[in-house]
Amino acid sequence: MSSAFTGTVHQLRLVLRRDRVRLPLWVVGLGGLIALSALAVPPIYDTPEKVAGYARTVGASPVSYLMSGRQVAIDTLGGIVANEISQVAQLGVCLMVMFLVVRHTRAEEESGRAEMLRSTVLGRHAATLAALLHAVAAVVLIGLLTTVSMLAAGLDGLGSATYGVGLALLGLCYAAVSLVAAQLSASARGALGIAGAAVAAGYLVRGVGAMQDSVLVWASPFGWAQRMDAFGDEQGWPALLLLALTALLLGLAGWLTAHRDFGGGLLQARPGPTRAVHRLGTPVGLVLRLQRGLMLGWAVGLAALGLLYGALVPTIPDLVASNPDIAGFIGASPDAEQALVDAFLRYVFVLMAVISTGFAVGSVLRLVADEEAGRAEVVLATAVSRWAWLGATVLVSAAGALLIASLMGLGLAAGYGLGTGEWDQVVAQVAGQLSYLPAVLVVAGLAVAVCGLVPRWSGLAWAGVAFVLVQVVLGEVLRLPGWIDALSPFWHLPALPVEGFAPWPALVQLALAAALVLLGLWGYRRRDVVTS
Repeated sequence: MSSAFTGTVHQLRLVLRRDRVRLPLWVVGLGGLIALSALAVPPIYDTPEKVAGYARTVGASPVSYLMSGRQVAIDTLGGIVANEISQVAQLGVCLMVMFLVVRHTRAEEESGRAEMLRSTVLGRHAATLAALLHAVAAVVLIGLLTTVSMLAAGLDGLGSATYGVGLALLGLCYAAVSLVAAQLSASARGALGIAGAAVAAGYLVRGVGAMQDSVLVWASPFGWAQRMDAFGDEQGWPALLLLALTALLLGLAGWLTAHRDFGGGLLQARPGPTRAVHRLGTPVGLVLRLQRGLMLGWAVGLAALGLLYGALVPTIPDLVASNPDIAGFIGASPDAEQALVDAFLRYVFVLMAVISTGFAVGSVLRLVADEEAGRAEVVLATAVSRWAWLGATVLVSAAGALLIASLMGLGLAAGYGLGTGEWDQVVAQVAGQLSYLPAVLVVAGLAVAVCGLVPRWSGLAWAGVAFVLVQVVLGEVLRLPGWIDALSPFWHLPALPVEGFAPWPALVQLALAAALVLLGLWGYRRRDVVTS
């Protein structure tokens, strides 16, 4: 007789074998970004006056509270580093475990692979436990990399270890949340939506509680991790709250696993209408229907990010006055206030455009996901040609990128108007955001080419996103050679509003994006359809 955990070791080996590339990419990408950020901060705040200036401005900013919470010891170098990396580190580790856990639980059931494995000697809870152990390994590695990076930056050992442990426990908590989501939803997409909503809710609750300086911060695991007070009066008891919630969620996930049908979820999808609307009979309409959740989530999230960045604009002159080195980071002279604002807006334009490449590439990669799920094969068995199917995906991805860029610009303009009371810059700020759309389309075009030519290596398309992100965010810090900077399409576009608009770089990049799409179409017509 077998137990509910029989075969867990073999299942874990299979998970690690399947993620032999994905897991190192997550750890190196996220851990490297945290490390580079941690090492970049101390040279900027290298005097007591600069540290004090940071504490007066950022440490008292409501927008900073919303985005990073109330970091203790903000008047020390350790507190500044923790505050600066918290947004990327905490959201990054939560998103990492969310994708890893859902991939090896609900997505496996949805694809049918889990059913094949369960037909062997494999216990009911083996897959759940293997996914959890996989997530544990990932968060431990990220926690260790974060701690080592802080130590390498010359920060206090106890504070560095406390921050690393809190980050790992936060990731573990949301791994348990993702396991529960995988039992609730009958689809991987739905499980990611539930887990992502939980991450967003926890992040926003902590932010609102920090802004109000209220007990609401204690209603979020993000708040518990931060209240371990790294680099202040370190305390370990908030870690017990994270461990208790994790244990409770793991127990709930195990109970739900034992009380649902295999392959099904506790939340069943509603039956659809007896007749589909006419637009679903077209490739574009079907692709749009399949991607509307993805597009809506990115649009709302990036519009909100634009709103937050717009609200930061009034604080820039004061922040630069306390630390002139920040002016050099955003590429402006500390003597001219309008030049500082323009330089900050330029940095925000390109940063948000780079982030939006994540949507464009993810949307294109749905082409391969639809093939592996069998949807593409069904569609292509009809009169729909491969050109029409891939063209519909490209059209929806490009239209989504255009919509998201417009909403980011509107969000930025709204935050700017609320912060400064000036509402005459809406058109200029939307146009500034749209000016980087050609570079986004080049990265998306590269993804189309990869999907058309080498679909089994479609994950390499994310390397383009990672490269442009590192080039934009850390290019100056790393002092990359000019030829490496030139590989990024964002590097060639005029830096609005600091520079005037020039149409030729944008036109050349649009032509390059079109050429990459045609290359992908050519390869897609000549290869076999990918199956899982």
